[in-house]
Amino acid sequence: MATERDGRVAQDEHWQRVELDGAIENDGFFLVYQPTIDLQSNAFVGVEALLRWRHPRLGVLSPDAFLPTLEADGGIVAVGEWVLATACRQGAAWHSRGHRFTVSVNVSSRQLESSSLANDVERSLEESRFDAGHLVLEFSERALANSPDAAHATLGALKRLGVQLAVDDFGAEPESEAVVASLPIDVVKIDRTCITDLSTSTGDAARVHQLVQLGKSLNVRTVAQGIEDDDQRLRLMVEDVDLGQGFLFSVPHEVEAIDRFLEDYAIFSGKPL
Repeated sequence: MATERDGRVAQDEHWQRVELDGAIENDGFFLVYQPTIDLQSNAFVGVEALLRWRHPRLGVLSPDAFLPTLEADGGIVAVGEWVLATACRQGAAWHSRGHRFTVSVNVSSRQLESSSLANDVERSLEESRFDAGHLVLEFSERALANSPDAAHATLGALKRLGVQLAVDDFGAEPESEAVVASLPIDVVKIDRTCITDLSTSTGDAARVHQLVQLGKSLNVRTVAQGIEDDDQRLRLMVEDVDLGQGFLFSVPHEVEAIDRFLEDYAIFSGKPL
């Protein structure tokens, strides 16, 4: 028997769908960008584009609050296309000012299964004139493992466009090696749960070592997510992890703040962008 709470939940989900439907047209969505740093040279090498929703009543919402709804009704495909186009335009703008770094964009499982993904990527690259070699498309390990046929066909088509391909949450699934070995992957992003307790857990330290060595054996670059302190950074450097992201370096920022970050980083790090 339905309860009053069930009714409220259903009503909330209905209104969220209605509000999400108009979010693109009403400029409700925007992107923030989190820097990626070369752990060995300390160079600024890229950003990851992250979606936010400026809700008319609730303020700025992170994806956890609305992505499940978009995934459930398929709206994530249109939103994902908007994210891709917006990130490519911004990447091209940075490149035009001499900041030639990568821009990473997350791709949902729904987009992976869509027959239009490769065409959407090609169109975004052509319209923005963004260099395909600097676009990194990130797929969750679970999505790749759950849809192997779609993954092989789609990733092959994307690779022919010249973009880079990354596996997010690497190490979260037991079939990590099989997933990466069978696909044209360039980058693996180590699951952040392995990084959180890296300094105190011998199990996590051993897992990170295993994943880094696996990445090297597959000839792909490794990225550590969620780096929050210097001890984690130093341990990851010793493990020879290539790149890092996390609050130690920077929280996600809107474009104007990233522009200032680029200027300050070049001045204070003395490293190339």
